Amino acid sequence: MLAARHRTYKPIKKFGIFLFFSLCIFQSALLTASANELPNLGSSDLIEYTKEKEQVLGRAFKTALHNEYSVITDPDISNYIRRIGLQISRHTEDKRNFSFYIIQNPDINAFAGPDGIIGIHTGLIRAVNNEAELASVIAHEIAHVTQNHLSRSFELQSNSNVSNIASIIAAILIGMHDSSAGMATLMGSMGAKAQQQLKYSRAHESEADSTGISYLYKSGYNPFAMGDFFARLSQEYQNSEFKPIEILQTHPVTEHRLAEAKNRAENYPPLIFKHENETLTLIKLRLQDLTGLNDETLNTTELNQSEKCYMNTLNLLKQTPVTFKHKELSCLKKAIKERPTQRLYQTLLFDSYLNPDIKNIPPEIIKQAELSHDLYPQDPSILLRYTSLLIKAGQSLKAEQILINETPKHQYQSQLYKLLSGTYAQKGKLAEAYFYEALSYFNIGDIQRTNIFINKAKSLVKRDGSTLQAKIRHFETNYANLLKDNNKDK
Repeated sequence: MLAARHRTYKPIKKFGIFLFFSLCIFQSALLTASANELPNLGSSDLIEYTKEKEQVLGRAFKTALHNEYSVITDPDISNYIRRIGLQISRHTEDKRNFSFYIIQNPDINAFAGPDGIIGIHTGLIRAVNNEAELASVIAHEIAHVTQNHLSRSFELQSNSNVSNIASIIAAILIGMHDSSAGMATLMGSMGAKAQQQLKYSRAHESEADSTGISYLYKSGYNPFAMGDFFARLSQEYQNSEFKPIEILQTHPVTEHRLAEAKNRAENYPPLIFKHENETLTLIKLRLQDLTGLNDETLNTTELNQSEKCYMNTLNLLKQTPVTFKHKELSCLKKAIKERPTQRLYQTLLFDSYLNPDIKNIPPEIIKQAELSHDLYPQDPSILLRYTSLLIKAGQSLKAEQILINETPKHQYQSQLYKLLSGTYAQKGKLAEAYFYEALSYFNIGDIQRTNIFINKAKSLVKRDGSTLQAKIRHFETNYANLLKDNNKDK
């Protein structure tokens, strides 16, 4: 079943060009740099990154993800993965500020990058049968971070070009079958060194399994989910004529590994584990609608009435023009009444009124969005819909103030600042628009574009002592070294 679907997958369009460009950079570096200027790979006794070095590489890595790959920006899908990731990372006792991004890539895979950045492919979300399986892969990748596997495999020298290094790491983690072998090949160190890297990689996988299962259990998920998921994928593909899926190549499955995972899970006392999978079902429906790729784990004939309503409303929103009938909106309102804690029914109702073909927003919808924001103040997907509804209803000043006050409280600020920038642009207040555009890029680590838009904003600030001028000065003072280092690295 999975094999047939895998055959139709298409690679990311930019990857071939991007990897070729990255290889050219490194080939050029190899011709001009001495051996001690290059990253040192595969050494078992490497000193782990300092916090500062990891943060620098993490920012560059985050920028590479957003500039070179299709990062899913759908607020509900992103928020769902991030909620699971945050729930697991709370049990790690790790002080990193983990962040989670979804890559629009049909391969069944996930990866752990520098500074706690975790990437999940859309193909993985489609492949899992329940939330515990999805959580098990996220826990596994978090364990790679907490065990410092990247810094133990790759030493970043102080004179290395951070942006280029981060881009190549991203290309390997997302696009190559084996990150260790791929890295060794890029560095011109094939043969015995590549085999050595593979050995360390397998040791890291075993350690990530063990630690990840611990995190999984502490987070309230079934600890057997990790072994069950990998075993199911391996069984479905072992007789396939097509190439193995990415996750089985980056995470090789052996009988010994599965037995270790089972033994580890059996060491934990029984608990009542989480079995709520309605949210995953709705996310799968939303992802299927977004990507246009069928999810073969979904049986739409088994959906309950609320889930069918969700699916039908998604389909209706794709029509042009959209003409809602009373029954479509009433079924969503009924679903909200029956499942008041399921936010996805609420956000879809708000999306329905945000459709350009819907001209008027009833006051009760604004009130409902405000109540949702009050109930879930840490949910950026709710905040985004609430302020968007205010803007459409002609209350942009209120929306701007809410966004200015609330956005700094959130970890993922880029979309919120983009919305704020857009409201100022519509009013012709370009200095403010450029400033918040700069903050949007800063949140995804793109310091180069941050500098560009900060300078644009500064060029339009006309009077001394203005509020905006003070904000710009405050931002540049707080991040002076970071902004200066980026200019120096160009």
